[in-house]
Amino acid sequence: MNKRIKYLGYILTFIFSIFLFRGEVYAANATITLKPSTSTVIVGNTVKVTATISSASALGSWDFAISYDTSKLTLTSSTAESVQRAANVATSANKKSVSYTFTFKAKASGSANVSISSARVVDFNSESDMTLTKKNTSIKVMTQAELEATYSKNNYLKSLSVEGATLTPEFNKETLEYSIELEPETTSIKVNATKEDSTASVTGDGEIQVSEGDNKIEVSVTAQNGNVRKYVINAKVRELSPIEVDVDGKKYTVIRKREFLPVPKLFEETTITINEEEVPAFKNEATGYTLIGLKDEEGNIALYIYELDKDVQKFTLYQEYVFEMLVFNPLPTDEVPKGYIKAKIKIGEIETDAYKVSKTSKFSLIYGVNIENGKKGWYLYDSVENTLQRYYTDEMNLLSEKINSYSGLIIGLGVLSGVLALVIIIICINILRKRKKNKLKIN
Repeated sequence: MNKRIKYLGYILTFIFSIFLFRGEVYAANATITLKPSTSTVIVGNTVKVTATISSASALGSWDFAISYDTSKLTLTSSTAESVQRAANVATSANKKSVSYTFTFKAKASGSANVSISSARVVDFNSESDMTLTKKNTSIKVMTQAELEATYSKNNYLKSLSVEGATLTPEFNKETLEYSIELEPETTSIKVNATKEDSTASVTGDGEIQVSEGDNKIEVSVTAQNGNVRKYVINAKVRELSPIEVDVDGKKYTVIRKREFLPVPKLFEETTITINEEEVPAFKNEATGYTLIGLKDEEGNIALYIYELDKDVQKFTLYQEYVFEMLVFNPLPTDEVPKGYIKAKIKIGEIETDAYKVSKTSKFSLIYGVNIENGKKGWYLYDSVENTLQRYYTDEMNLLSEKINSYSGLIIGLGVLSGVLALVIIIICINILRKRKKNKLKIN
């Protein structure tokens, strides 16, 4: 009998162990993960946290709530069924993940925790609770000033070189200006620049166009905090026989390659001979202007009006303003319009001489030539509307004469009125005197 009971106990123990083992094997697992849209948020801005329930088994139902640091975050909205709490039931065995989004507004700096405060997930098939793993998160809240204080100030280059050329002096991150000399007819160079800090940005490197003579190349490094450091490469392209000219006491070189010249409006391409060498030029028949390109010692290229008078070369800077269909070039003049004072004004980025009735006036007179028809004269410029139109001096002079004549008439009438008033006053005084004398005689 004892043996039977003993064997029965073994059998029951084995059966229970089987059921327990099966329960452990088939217990489903699920994970609830909180993931922010950004790890750092500025005070006043919003950040989204996505809560995702996922499992290898089908989800039957779920119910969870989140908690967060209310001193640093404010929950403004969510896709959950009850703002801070999500609870729902799956309608099929196909759902193995579900997500909700919670939107917070940052209100104070510091580390803000967002976590799962309570949760329950039920297996669709077994209708038993799943074993949950919770993955909470934290968000760094900063003010704009605190964020900017963390930005890198490093705006140094780690290396700087020009392919096929040697920098003088040798590169040093503290040295900001270098020189190189290039072979004649070099039209482009490749500048290689490596930043020292990965958060910085570099501009001015890569393939750079150069022309004969002096070229100024700037490589700028902008640190994460916005500070800029400029490295300058003075690249000189040797010329076989440079054409040098003098303009107002400054040395310039004539541009001999058409591709380096800006194209003026209403001009046709041509060539002229300077110092027995053919150079590109532009011609306008209406004005008779011939334009050529000159480069100064800093590498700046501009168009100049070229004139040859009795073997004497003259170069005048050409300034082109375009107003709708009008192409205008200001000219120097010794004539000052009556009632106007000389002033300097800017049209776009170009400064020119003008004349105003007062320093604060928005209207200016400019003397110049219409490139389209070659006619010279005065033009009225409106700095507010940025418009230019011919100033009709004959009509304005006639109007001025009429105003002057009217002014004389008004003055004359004023004088006449004064005389008449004086006469009337004198007559009144005489009448009063006579009356006074008559009274005395009667008495």
